[in-house]
Amino acid sequence: MPVKHCTASIVAAALGLGLLATGCGPIAFNDTVNYKLAAPEPEPEPEPEARAKLSGDHIVIDGMIQFEYDSAEIKAVSHELLDAVVKVMQDTPRIEQLDVIGHTSSEGSKKHNDKLSTDRAASVMAYLKSHGIDVDRLMSHGKGSSDPVADNDTEEGRIANRRVEFKVTKMATGDEPEAGAAAGKGGARGRPGAGH
Repeated sequence: MPVKHCTASIVAAALGLGLLATGCGPIAFNDTVNYKLAAPEPEPEPEPEARAKLSGDHIVIDGMIQFEYDSAEIKAVSHELLDAVVKVMQDTPRIEQLDVIGHTSSEGSKKHNDKLSTDRAASVMAYLKSHGIDVDRLMSHGKGSSDPVADNDTEEGRIANRRVEFKVTKMATGDEPEAGAAAGKGGARGRPGAGH
């Protein structure tokens, strides 16, 4: 008499596989499978704010270029800031001429401050040049203490006045003649000694 019920046997138990075979239908499993939802992609980190950017006719920096005391030697802490200026120059080839202008506080003699500001501006220009900016796009000069932005009677004011400024004196536009060309000077605007 034929067997009318399903018979099951454990196959390969010696191998530890624990497979359940049936003679009359699919294998029934009591185990449940838990599906985990994939974790969402993490939000991308926001790009850090640029430390230098072109704003009007200046490259504006978010800090101060620092020098050794009474010296034109740039402190290493300022290299990152200067690298940001390099990036603006590389990303903006329309900047044809950038004037690096050094300023000091009113401490010390005019002669000393004029020389210190000139030397510091030249040092910054040399840094930009050494990091790939064409020297034909750069110029530098110092203004000593003649153009303060704060009160020289306070330490905070004197610190603010010791600064380096990045002024764009020639920008290629393609839409209009440049101021220097219009004046018949061939772009001489912004040259040191030209009335800054």
